[in-house]
Amino acid sequence: MITEIIGAVIGSKLDQQDGDSGARGAIIGYFTPRILGAVVKVGVLAAVGFGVVKAIQGFTSESDANY
Repeated sequence: MITEIIGAVIGSKLDQQDGDSGARGAIIGYFTPRILGAVVKVGVLAAVGFGVVKAIQGFTSESDANY
């Protein structure tokens, strides 16, 4: 929860630099930690899945070569 608040404050300050009210930056800053967290989780899951598939393919190719 604290990350959303910090993100909202930082986003608001960055959006105010060009003369805007800062509301849009606060909204974007609020949701950024949640979006990044989801993207990181999906990326890690994809990397683990890719590693498992490659490991299985490697094991099957080694066992096929022995026969």
